[in-house]
Amino acid sequence: MIKTIIVFGSAGIYVAFQMIVLGALIARAKGWKPSGEFRLGVWAWPVNLAALAYGVLAIINMVWPRTPQDPWYRNYGMIVGTVVVVATGLLYAILFRPYDRLDAPEGDAHLVNAVGK
Repeated sequence: MIKTIIVFGSAGIYVAFQMIVLGALIARAKGWKPSGEFRLGVWAWPVNLAALAYGVLAIINMVWPRTPQDPWYRNYGMIVGTVVVVATGLLYAILFRPYDRLDAPEGDAHLVNAVGK
């Protein structure tokens, strides 16, 4: 049981990071270019794609059932838990659209960074 909880936590961290990597890929596809001093240039796409592939493969490796003699919930608990958490988050985002009701400023990160220098 402890192993299931540890793997679920580890896989959850990877899933969260892969959402950031996927978001960066989508932003790049729409023409986004980072504004910092460090840039990957022509290597940006290959590095982002490799990071996404590695992350997804690592998640699959972590949640892959390895002990067929154990009860189903020990083998598939991580997969079921991850699907439930992600599906709940997507359902919430689709039904309630919280991002449409924000009053936080957007598109001004470069101004905040300029003030800090």
